[in-house]
Amino acid sequence: MTDADLLRSLRDRVLDESEPLASLLRTCLMLGAATGSADLRTWAGRELRGYGDEEDVPSYRELVLPLFIDSVSGNWWAKGQAISPLQIPQKYRQLIPEKVAFKQSVEELEAMATAEDSTLKIAMQGFPALAAWWSNDLPMFQDIQALYYQVGRASLAGMVGMVRTTLVEMVADMTKDVPMNELPSKSQVDSAVQVNVYGSQDQYTTNVGTNAGVIGQGAGSQQTQTNNGVSPDQFSELIAQMRAALDEVSDDDDRAEVEQAIDDFEEAVTSGAEPEKVRRRARVLQRVGSAVGGVLLSAAVSEGTQFALQAAGVM
Repeated sequence: MTDADLLRSLRDRVLDESEPLASLLRTCLMLGAATGSADLRTWAGRELRGYGDEEDVPSYRELVLPLFIDSVSGNWWAKGQAISPLQIPQKYRQLIPEKVAFKQSVEELEAMATAEDSTLKIAMQGFPALAAWWSNDLPMFQDIQALYYQVGRASLAGMVGMVRTTLVEMVADMTKDVPMNELPSKSQVDSAVQVNVYGSQDQYTTNVGTNAGVIGQGAGSQQTQTNNGVSPDQFSELIAQMRAALDEVSDDDDRAEVEQAIDDFEEAVTSGAEPEKVRRRARVLQRVGSAVGGVLLSAAVSEGTQFALQAAGVM
């Protein structure tokens, strides 16, 4: 099988619901090697092997779950009591995560989603210690036996489905305008992964009417302005400004990465893509532009994405 056959095979199989997800991800490992995309290999490898303790999971692998306890009070035993985190003593609440990250491999998740039990218990690493400390604070003959989350099989099945959907979106992005007998560029594959998996979570709620001024950015920031509408000519002009500012990026790989991000964002806006896809592409472009560009590129990207988001009607 040639390198181009890898992409053709993946494109043909990705929409087949009977195709094992793990098999598709292993093809992604080979495709990442063939295109030089470490991003694709890293994502596919983590989905296959599971995420390490120090590795963050994509948002689709996080769930807000109900909390339960098993307790004893004198001769009375209670199991599976639903509680609110607010019922836990305040000094221990920081040990309760807002969301539960599922770091298992996709094959483990699939097995959990098809288990006989309709719900599964999820015990976090620090919960036994929390239960012991909490019990020490209780009156005599009262005890917290266990603390745990519960997750339904349907939620796990939905998580596996999101991995498959993310893969479909990546394949669609990385194969756009690529002939059947060729491979996409490294920057195109990297961009597809970044948009659909690693897109920045920073929020920019900005509606703008002119291109005067530059909106500041920062991790986790949120900004708002008013607008007077944006014309297609203004959008084209701002895309041109972004491309002109690429001259200040000296590294060829960095320049190709930003150029691909500009291409992807322009395509999403002009093709009328779903609002969330437009937002993801804007976030990736902002992140990449800020990371490798200087003042001119950062300003052009900031202005351009903000105008384009308004033009696309996704603000």
